[in-house]
Amino acid sequence: MKFNLKLLAAPFIILLSLFYISFIFSSEIDRLKKEIDNTYFGNFVPVHKLHVILEKYNEIIYDDLTVVYNKKTIKKNWDYYNSQYKTIKERKIVEKIDKLILKSFNNNSENYYKFVIQQINLLIEHEIYSASMQRKSFLEEYNNINKYLVYNQIFILVFILIFITLIIINTMKNNKKQEYLIEKYKQDSITDGLTKLYNRKYFDTLFDDITNISSQNAWLSAFIMIDIDFFKQFNDTYGHDDGDTALKKVSKALNSTFQGEYEYTFRLGGEEFGVLIFDTNLQSLQAKLDILQVNIKNLTIPHSASATNFLTISMGVVIINNESYKSSIKELYKLADEKLYHSKENGRNQYTI
Repeated sequence: MKFNLKLLAAPFIILLSLFYISFIFSSEIDRLKKEIDNTYFGNFVPVHKLHVILEKYNEIIYDDLTVVYNKKTIKKNWDYYNSQYKTIKERKIVEKIDKLILKSFNNNSENYYKFVIQQINLLIEHEIYSASMQRKSFLEEYNNINKYLVYNQIFILVFILIFITLIIINTMKNNKKQEYLIEKYKQDSITDGLTKLYNRKYFDTLFDDITNISSQNAWLSAFIMIDIDFFKQFNDTYGHDDGDTALKKVSKALNSTFQGEYEYTFRLGGEEFGVLIFDTNLQSLQAKLDILQVNIKNLTIPHSASATNFLTISMGVVIINNESYKSSIKELYKLADEKLYHSKENGRNQYTI
């Protein structure tokens, strides 16, 4: 059984390509996850700046000598924090605190400083909570994408397997059809179209080797030449359609009589038939010939030109033994034809060996 390798290779290439794309996509998702993690932990750097600001405000409250220095430090750290990426919600909160911090630079009230500290603490809590929620949301989406990716890979695998299975099944069907057509062509090339017996071409092939095959195996073999009696008169009387029907019936009788492993039946042309038998003996051969005569008689095909009023056959038979192994094919064929003529001359409806 032959498969179309190119056709089978195509889905495998597609499968590998899709898995490669899935792998790249999965790698990109993992890379994005790492970036989000870095962003999440990176958010603690700006938060650290807020802690520095808180520390400096506390120093201002408890140490008046460092007010100017601490305010510069607060501004520097706040500017850095304020320049970082913020969500829209965070930006609103930051802008509000930005105004408070700028105002605190001109306000020396301890209560105001404490109020600013309180707002910054709330901002720190919001930053940590917001980053945590964003990471949680991303992880959920990341897991969903991974699941979706796995499901798609499974679907792709199942789809490709089904596709390949269908290709194999279709290829097997086509191969069977092809094998059937090849076998049918071979059979048709050696079969007679009307009678379904082997044709003259195949007869010539086997008959050419009959002496070689017989001598190599030390067999007695036989060639039977058969002719339907008065068949021209049959066609003239009953018509060619009935003539074809008679040929088919005679062929069927031949097949039913010669069914052995080494027995071959042929239509040699017109109303003439042939039988080749390998590995036989005189007693067995005569029994077969007698059975054939009975089978033809049992067909009861009417034939007004025949002495029996029914269709009959005449046969000429040649036995191929060690004395005739060296005879040529033409000589054997001519001898069978002579024996057939002898049967006809002696009244037909008989065989001569």
